[in-house]
Amino acid sequence: MNTKLLAAAALGTLTLSACTLAGNPVRKDVTGQLRGFTADQNLRLAIVGYNSGQYTADGTQGQILDRFLTGGYALDLPSNVPYGYYRVIVFRDANNNNRYDAGDTVLSKDNGKRLVLAQRDNQFLAGTKTGWNLTDTQGGVQTTLLNNYDLDAQ
Repeated sequence: MNTKLLAAAALGTLTLSACTLAGNPVRKDVTGQLRGFTADQNLRLAIVGYNSGQYTADGTQGQILDRFLTGGYALDLPSNVPYGYYRVIVFRDANNNNRYDAGDTVLSKDNGKRLVLAQRDNQFLAGTKTGWNLTDTQGGVQTTLLNNYDLDAQ
């Protein structure tokens, strides 16, 4: 019995060491795969956008980046940003403050997908609902499960 507990504890430690946690995501609003990023880059996620004359870069939300076991990530989305279009970026956190700010380098390509925060249904695109939505380059809209927002290294 003690051997099983020891094995479970060791596996749990290994699992946590393979992830980057910046605040534990509660809602896991958007998820996807990370491809081509090396493990030693102090990676974090942020959403960026320019809406209503205001530039927004928010990297303070809860997130998990797992480059080793699943190759994926989960990110909570903020509720205190202007309505409009955003994208998720991977950046190197140069000063290790868990925020996207001056001096941090964007390491991900633009995948063409956009997160849309709408104040009401169909505000920016047909099919969007109030709240967060995910759009793709073919005009598809996801309104509930915002997954497959995959990010590739530049």
